[in-house]
Amino acid sequence: MYKNKNIRIGLETHVQLNTRTKLFCSCSTQNILKAEPNSRTCPICLGHPGSKPKVNRVAIEMGIRIALALGCKIAPKIFFSRKTYFYPDMSKNYQITQYEIPLAKDGKLETIDENGKRKIIKIERINLEEDPAKLQHVGGNISNADYTLIDYNRSGIPLCEIVTAPDFSTPKETRMFLKRLMAILEYLRVFIPEKFSIKTDANISINGGKRVEIKNITGFLDLEKALISEIFRQRCVIERGEEIVRETRAWVPETKTTVPLRKKEFEEDYGYIFEPDLTKIEINKDWISEIKEKLPELPHQKFERYQKEFNIRSELASAITSDLDLAQFYEKIIKEVEPKFAASWINVLIKTLHYNNITIKDTKLTKDLFVKLLKLIQSKKVTDLGGEMILRKIIFNPEKFEILIKEYSKIEDMNKLNKLIEDVLKEEERAINDYRAGNEKVIQFLVGQVIRKSSKRIDAKIAYEMIKKKLETL
Repeated sequence: MYKNKNIRIGLETHVQLNTRTKLFCSCSTQNILKAEPNSRTCPICLGHPGSKPKVNRVAIEMGIRIALALGCKIAPKIFFSRKTYFYPDMSKNYQITQYEIPLAKDGKLETIDENGKRKIIKIERINLEEDPAKLQHVGGNISNADYTLIDYNRSGIPLCEIVTAPDFSTPKETRMFLKRLMAILEYLRVFIPEKFSIKTDANISINGGKRVEIKNITGFLDLEKALISEIFRQRCVIERGEEIVRETRAWVPETKTTVPLRKKEFEEDYGYIFEPDLTKIEINKDWISEIKEKLPELPHQKFERYQKEFNIRSELASAITSDLDLAQFYEKIIKEVEPKFAASWINVLIKTLHYNNITIKDTKLTKDLFVKLLKLIQSKKVTDLGGEMILRKIIFNPEKFEILIKEYSKIEDMNKLNKLIEDVLKEEERAINDYRAGNEKVIQFLVGQVIRKSSKRIDAKIAYEMIKKKLETL
């Protein structure tokens, strides 16, 4: 789709940090999504005259954790600046952010390109800043709403802005990058999706043309869809013989299009000045070392360990480690079950979760119940297919486990097995004739019929051997 097109995409990802209070005041961030509008505000986060901000130390530590995880160089001294921001979502008409000296710079993150190969994305800078307020467009979207309401609860929540170089060549690459970045942030415990949000601004240009920014995209798929839409729009503009305008646009998920917001500003238009109410902050080596020692095992480190220690294939190791809760669940399981066997069944669990569009946190599955099921499968008391059927049901109804075990327990009685196979062979005369004509593939079909008739209570290998033996005597 994107061959022979010089596409350059860069991302600015804004992560709400998991701090208990806001970046420059003591307003609580806990359960903020459920709080009454404008109930979590104070003179500081609203920028009232005479109010004095104070930096949240935990937010800086979280920023350092992210920087270390992404291999960045951390600045020995930082300070905050005022960014003139004449928009309705900033009550004080400026945003406290970092510009001249970022918290960190020159990092990297490995992702996957369009062909599934490894690709390094450069991290240009990591900044800390305060979040603006939340706008609610009533009666429409950002471009056609009847009116707009403002909730200042969100203003002042600490944001970590992660800026990449324009190293992406396709929308798919940005989605893969964002998924890997999200996994790292969850491992670091600096971001919790259920409590906070992550938004991305995408900058894109085609064939060396002017750069267009798409603001405030939420989610992996929407990021990819927004870029696909914008690439198509820019191609159409070029094909009409017109020039791309340097501008800021918004993504409208309902129409799957981008719409113009304003002409794109240059950095000098913001009129950055040193924030006079905050002092410079020194980040010494001892502080960095202390934070580094407490870093958890990160996804890529866990991925490499799983392959090395447990001989798990790379695709499966990647699937497990991309979700911290799943990885922690797996590590509890392997204390009682052989790791490679456990991994194969975690893969079945992943497929079940994907089918239901949920995560492991949304299920009622416990470690003890999963271990019990795996041991029954290992001991051949339940077939693989039977185990999968049980798993599908107990993730929502664990109380039915014992009933399901009886329902799907493996048939050991040879008389019953013979009767099942004979019944199937009587019903499938056409298949038997095909076998006699030299088509041995029909055995697999007959195996499937026997397994279906047995409610998945017979092992496929045993069924195959028994059917083949009977067919040879016909």
